[in-house]
Amino acid sequence: MVDDQWLRAAADPEEAAALTAHLVSFPSYPGEEGAVQRAVAEWLRQHDLAPELMPTEGDRPNVLARVENGPGPTLLLNGHVDTALAAAGWSRDPWQGWREGDRLYGLGAGDMKAGVAAAMLVTRALAQRRELWRGTVIFTSVVDEEAYSIGARALIAAGIRADACIVTEPAWEQPAIGGVGKVLVRADVTGRTAHGSWPEQGVNAAVEAARLVARLDELPLGQHPRLRSSQCLLSFHSGPEQYIIMVPEHARFTINRHTVPGETDESVLAEMRALADSLASPATFDFAIDPPYYPAWEIDPEHPVVRRFCRAYEAELGRAPTLGYFAGVADANLFAAELGIPTICFGPYCPNLHQRDEWVSIPTIATTIRVLLRLALDLLAPSGEAGAAAG
Repeated sequence: MVDDQWLRAAADPEEAAALTAHLVSFPSYPGEEGAVQRAVAEWLRQHDLAPELMPTEGDRPNVLARVENGPGPTLLLNGHVDTALAAAGWSRDPWQGWREGDRLYGLGAGDMKAGVAAAMLVTRALAQRRELWRGTVIFTSVVDEEAYSIGARALIAAGIRADACIVTEPAWEQPAIGGVGKVLVRADVTGRTAHGSWPEQGVNAAVEAARLVARLDELPLGQHPRLRSSQCLLSFHSGPEQYIIMVPEHARFTINRHTVPGETDESVLAEMRALADSLASPATFDFAIDPPYYPAWEIDPEHPVVRRFCRAYEAELGRAPTLGYFAGVADANLFAAELGIPTICFGPYCPNLHQRDEWVSIPTIATTIRVLLRLALDLLAPSGEAGAAAG
């Protein structure tokens, strides 16, 4: 039986709020995460968790802390420290976290420095009570999730593996067990230039590109009972920047495609090529995938990891969770779809991420910690049941 007194002590809301506010105080746009990552590493070091700084690009390392405790499954706790850009109209300095009742305000407070703080405190608590579990816990604080997921991709390249993963994104109301993928399609159209006074002598790349764009709605989007595939034209460019009377020889457009399980980057490219071929155009169309690419992901609601998460959630909140699915992409896509790790996104409540005066609910940081500790003790139970649960 889980020691409720220990859970409450490990999930002190005041400590969790203070740690979150400390992380918020370090500006950390994508590309500028070095200072906050060193602060994360220093906190881990002060609590005897032997952090490792993993280089990525420039002064923006990932931070890892591994707690090994005998044979058993491996649980990965992951979060990112980069933030969205500060929206206009903040009522105070976005990097000076402030309290109003149970709310902590600050840029990145909810997305997702509170989740990172929760994972740090969970890791410390488990390191202090090793007699309660067996296996390995890996804490990772990564960079660049809001842009290209350089941090998560570096973990994958380094060979990280786990039997279960919790990404502490602010998925409080509906813990996520799946999400759409993302394919960024770049189309380069080549025609033939001519004097603009005699356009019939050329092939207008802009016109031919527009013909395809006008028919994008004909593409068969993937179907899924809980996720929605979509596409959006992001940009369209043609002709030289300098004014000159010439038929445009080149055009380029970019399409953002959200995919569902069963769709891949290659299937999207094949559909685009087929649509271009149907135009019988005198221009040529070349399609490529630009970064970042994220495969769609999904974990079975009946998977043992999900069942154990639901049990831990219900023990703390008194009700079963309403499981959900992300309409956008995150590092969870990579851990789940590329590595095949059973992954759940769950973290403190933040209703206004990427908006001005972003805030996180302090009590939900503490509850997140308790849920994750209950889950960890179940998944990593010394009895041997954890191996089957996490497989």
